[in-house]
Amino acid sequence: MSKVIIILAIALVLVAVVTGVLLKLLVFSNDESNDESESTGQQCVINPFEVDPHPLIFYSQTVDWIYPIHGETVLRFEQGTSLDFICPGRQIIINNTLTEKESLTGQCVSDTIFLIDGVNIEWGTLICSNYHWKSIEITGNSCIGDGKELITGFETDDGRFITALTICFNPQLEIAYYTFINQTSTINQRVLDTPRPSFIQGFGIYTIGSATSYYVRAQQRATINTLVGLPENSTKYIQDSGNYFLSRGHMTARSDGFYAAQQNATFYMQNIAPQWHTVNGANWNQIEIDLRDYAEASASDLQVYCGVYGVTTLPHEETGDEIELYLFVNSTHKLLPVPEFYWKVAYNSLTKAAVALIGMNNPYKESFTPICEDISSNLSWFTCNSELVNGYCYACTVPSFRKIVTTLPDFTTEQLLT
Repeated sequence: MSKVIIILAIALVLVAVVTGVLLKLLVFSNDESNDESESTGQQCVINPFEVDPHPLIFYSQTVDWIYPIHGETVLRFEQGTSLDFICPGRQIIINNTLTEKESLTGQCVSDTIFLIDGVNIEWGTLICSNYHWKSIEITGNSCIGDGKELITGFETDDGRFITALTICFNPQLEIAYYTFINQTSTINQRVLDTPRPSFIQGFGIYTIGSATSYYVRAQQRATINTLVGLPENSTKYIQDSGNYFLSRGHMTARSDGFYAAQQNATFYMQNIAPQWHTVNGANWNQIEIDLRDYAEASASDLQVYCGVYGVTTLPHEETGDEIELYLFVNSTHKLLPVPEFYWKVAYNSLTKAAVALIGMNNPYKESFTPICEDISSNLSWFTCNSELVNGYCYACTVPSFRKIVTTLPDFTTEQLLT
């Protein structure tokens, strides 16, 4: 009898142990399942270009642009993250209903849902009533001695200014010394095919009236022909058709902006200089492409400066003397110089690596002497060709570049951007 009792006791103990193990496994399984459920619901993941024009998105009360993680095309936000949705100068529309507000604050709920004014709102139902209203401002800061610092971007209804582009403007020649942007490593995931805006110039910066009027082909032809001793209507240099004319050449390119708002903010006259169109659509365009491709391939966020240097020349018809070219000329002033060359400097602040890229700006020149040692062969990603008519281009180290071009802001360079 005692043996039976002992066996039964052992059996009961075993049943209890097995039951306990099973319960623990069940609880663990449920916990793990709950963890997976929570982890998939803890983020909002959105396509920033799902609607057009979409509200600009910023972490609440900040002005720093938000970009996808390198290698992705979406924006990710942790659950509960507070964000501002902004349509500068416009109104936000939700589910086809005008809110009469240009900014709203919301919190990430999950997936594409945000809590705005106590209501769960789907990201794809948020849209701006029109494209963002941009502006250009004089900051009051100086740059490069006599330069005036300008910023283009967007004013918000709570007093913030969201900068898209910084310009150091030369008030003596009414052209920029340089422009500056922070370029994201995801630049090749930028929005494409949005409407191209017209150039504007703001107020209180130029003294020459409408700057864009001096780029009209007939006007630039008359001005340049007068300078070099040709009849006003001669088509020797500024032709009636084709690419031999001076275009409004972007310093910071439209395609250097990730969002449509950033791209549109490049269409200020203060961001351009006279550039021969044979150069603008050829080698200079390739320099811009090469640098964007480098940023994407190397996963590098870059600080990018773009500027102009010198004044290009053409020979006088009678004397043969080289005459500097300007688009604005009167009895006392020569303004809007046609640059000798464009330059672009890219800098990685994490690695202290930098490079200077140079594009000549005169299709009628038969030879050029580089201003610094050409190290293009050290850059596997630099594909610009050396055809003179398309704008002879080359690369230099930043220290050697600085010996000639003194308008580049200071930063520490330790290696070449390769």
